[in-house]
Amino acid sequence: MSSKEILKTYSWLFLILIVVMFLVLESIGLQQYGTEIYNMQKNQKAPESSDMVVVLAGSGGRIEAAYDLMKVKYIPILFIAGANNKITFEQLSKTYRWDNSAKDKIRIDSVSTSTWENAKITAEFARKNNINNIVLVTSMYHMQRAEFLFKKVFKGSNIQIIPFATYVQPIEMNGWWYDFKVFRNVLDEYFKFQYYRLIFSGK
Repeated sequence: MSSKEILKTYSWLFLILIVVMFLVLESIGLQQYGTEIYNMQKNQKAPESSDMVVVLAGSGGRIEAAYDLMKVKYIPILFIAGANNKITFEQLSKTYRWDNSAKDKIRIDSVSTSTWENAKITAEFARKNNINNIVLVTSMYHMQRAEFLFKKVFKGSNIQIIPFATYVQPIEMNGWWYDFKVFRNVLDEYFKFQYYRLIFSGK
């Protein structure tokens, strides 16, 4: 075997080693991410009070949980971020059987289309309305990324962000990766979270 062929072989072996190391590290990171979701689910408690509930429209259960939280804790504002631009209070009230007396407490954002935009438009509303703290409601899979982005946007504002995650299907501590739906959700959010951490690293 010529020196050129040997060099080529070692180059391929080195590349394979790098790929294997990357997969191992990402597997460990994914496992830790799943564990953090489980701990969030296990240890979460409803906040005592707040100036505003912010719910990120998306998967089922979020809006219902946010509304219930607003009613039970007597929180004066429910801000629905990232709703469909055709959604009205009347439609939501009919879908979720809301009390019409809550109409004045609910604000609907139909402009933002991503978590980052959700955070920016929420921050703008919060600053204009002298909000000191918010309860952030989204799914347990989405919460780490959402909280990360909200804290980036709210940095320097002194507005406290209190996470409150919702879930339709509980995640198990051991063996969650065997459930395809749970694994897919964790995997999807893990890589999205890593992407934003990379973008905002050092900022």
